[in-house]
Amino acid sequence: MWIKHHWICYLIAVFCWLDKATIGAILDSRCYLEGGGSAESFLATEDLEVGSIIGKLRINGDPNAETGDITLSLREKTAPVEILAGSKDLALSVELDKEGVRGPSSIYVNVICIRRHSTDPSFVIPVNVRVTDVNDNAPQWIGTPYTLTLSEVTVPGTRILQGARAEDADQPGPFSTVEYQVLPGPYAELVQFLNPLEGTLVLRKALDYEQLQNFTVKLRAQDQGTPARHSDTLLRVVITDADDQNPKFQRESYSAELPNDGRPGELRMRPEPLKAVDQDEGICAPIQYTIVQSQDAKYFRIHPHNGQITLLTPIGYGEIAHGATLVVKATQIDNPDRYALTTVQLTRPGSHSDLSTLSFVQKRFVMRIREDTAVGNRILALPTNKPGKHLKYTIPDPVNSQFFSVGSLGELVLAKPLDYEKMTKHEFQVLATDGMTNSTAELTLEVIDVNDWEPRFRETHYEFMVPKSSLQSRTDTFEGVLIGKVEAADGDRNDKLELSLRGQHAGLFEIDATGNIYMRPEQLQSLNESTVHLIAIATDTGVPPRSTSVPVSVTMEGLTLAQSGWNSNMLGMFGMIVGLFLMIILALTCYIVRSKKQGKSSASALGLGRNRVHSQAHSSVSSANLVTHEKLAGNGNGASVTSGGVSVLHMKHGGNITMANPMNNGLHHVASGASSSMALGSSAALLERERERERERQRESYAATVRSIVSRASANGQLYEEDEIEHDSLQTSTTTPENNNRKVPAPVGAVGGAMGGNGVTTITTASANAGQSNLLSATDAMGSSENNLTVYF
Repeated sequence: MWIKHHWICYLIAVFCWLDKATIGAILDSRCYLEGGGSAESFLATEDLEVGSIIGKLRINGDPNAETGDITLSLREKTAPVEILAGSKDLALSVELDKEGVRGPSSIYVNVICIRRHSTDPSFVIPVNVRVTDVNDNAPQWIGTPYTLTLSEVTVPGTRILQGARAEDADQPGPFSTVEYQVLPGPYAELVQFLNPLEGTLVLRKALDYEQLQNFTVKLRAQDQGTPARHSDTLLRVVITDADDQNPKFQRESYSAELPNDGRPGELRMRPEPLKAVDQDEGICAPIQYTIVQSQDAKYFRIHPHNGQITLLTPIGYGEIAHGATLVVKATQIDNPDRYALTTVQLTRPGSHSDLSTLSFVQKRFVMRIREDTAVGNRILALPTNKPGKHLKYTIPDPVNSQFFSVGSLGELVLAKPLDYEKMTKHEFQVLATDGMTNSTAELTLEVIDVNDWEPRFRETHYEFMVPKSSLQSRTDTFEGVLIGKVEAADGDRNDKLELSLRGQHAGLFEIDATGNIYMRPEQLQSLNESTVHLIAIATDTGVPPRSTSVPVSVTMEGLTLAQSGWNSNMLGMFGMIVGLFLMIILALTCYIVRSKKQGKSSASALGLGRNRVHSQAHSSVSSANLVTHEKLAGNGNGASVTSGGVSVLHMKHGGNITMANPMNNGLHHVASGASSSMALGSSAALLERERERERERQRESYAATVRSIVSRASANGQLYEEDEIEHDSLQTSTTTPENNNRKVPAPVGAVGGAMGGNGVTTITTASANAGQSNLLSATDAMGSSENNLTVYF
């Protein structure tokens, strides 16, 4: 009892000591983080100045050098931060840079905390300082300065500069997202950025080399910081001259005097030599001079390069008595569409021709013009004998006055677009007046057709269904089956359309000029789809040709049904072949099994000493009625004789036994099987030969078995009657009642006659002396005739 009390006190003391130690350990929380945790984290902006306080370490304890209870230090000697002496403040010692160029982009150090006046190991506290990005970088242009060369015919809206960009080194976000703009300036309205966030510059206004050859604009790239930072660059655009101006003569008209004597020679032009220049100063194309054909032009020639006019043939005083007016044409060699016209008034000295009457140089002007000629183009010059004077021209025809107008210098200008499909020729008159006299000229303008219309189909998608009757009625002929029609038209008057089909099965179809689509039924065998997809293409005969297309779907219901029927027939034929094959296999299997059973029966009859006789003559006899005796049981009429393990059936008193032959019965089944298999064609002869051979084997086995039974039965002396056998165990032949109660010997001849005539052997039971001779005689008869005796082994 005392010992037990002692142990209890000891345990209480141990528990108290452990409790005090645990409380003391818990109370000493120095070097632990306030609020728990195992690491410290701070955030610092990259523009934080060196020496600034990043944050205060949340470590329990006092790090004061004199009165403190913990000591703090950094494990890393070259750390970018430092702990201020006697404090928990973490200060920055190097410059920060989020991009990592001028300083570290992040800081990771380990703070070592040691408990003073304690043997406890030191604590390691990880400290992570994450540097945040500030907008301290301005976007910088790449590949500047930019220089462009533009043609003066550049269309407003054209993208003239693509890929201009500026990069900002700040971190992804608003500080690095750059916006582009064109700074205000003298030519800032000529260009603009397509999108503020994309460096694609487009042309806003048309340029003119003759007015402005180059210009410079200032571009700015600016980020989305607050405040935003930006950088500027210059774009210099050089304008090149384009062939957009016609040549121009130095004077609107010239004059010259014909020689007094009319001799050939050069004419002197007034007020200066005839000259024309290209107004495109940047191109300054060479000029070629010609004289427009007129009635008086045959007398003169003009030099193609310097414009000097020469009289070719002598003229009399009566010729050109009133002077003449020549129309000179100055054409650019590199562009025949650019030309200028002027007139040269020729007079004879001393002539007093009345030049006050206004008249056109030609009474009739004929010209061909394309229907796509732009509105505002000068089409034709209508010179008069008073060049340089501002005359008034009018077109009396109200219809043609809407299409054309005539300037004060006689230039015919297109005022309305032409359309060959509506009007192929414009014939009208132009009336000119100087206020005192009038003159009229006839104009004929033939419009040249331009292929400005694409063919158009009436529908955007054509779907046709080929009925079953159409396919069935045409599959045996080569006549095409009309499946549908597509309709197309062209807006150009003289254009004709050519229709064609494209697609994987386009060769099965034809399309005529009217749009009728025909199918070729003789090629349907190669088609394995019920729906055919085609493309109908209409191409016009214009220059250049234009074309358009439309999808066409043809669903052939008849083809689908025909293919389905064909597949069903094939499946039916295949099923018949498989069924016939299975029937052959089944018939052969049955035949082989029956043959093996009968062969085993024959072998048992020859090798075993036990025989049973069973009647199967046209009635079913139970196997229970088969009686086998293997020993001598009693004597007299009720006894059976056993010899060599062979027992002979005992007959009913006075009964006639009818025994069925297995050959007829078995052969009946074989013949039945053969008759079914003979329908199989090639196997009929083989089955017939097998049947004959089997019949011969059964005959021989049957005869040998019967002889063996008869010989063994006669060796025992006689056949005995069995009164105990039920009357219905063996089927007896029809006899009189008195024959059933007495034994009458049957002659051998009677037995043979009965077997040969009726196919049934009748044996009448008698005494033992008569039984032996009767059985021996019956053996020969049964072995050589068709009977109904069945022997089981």
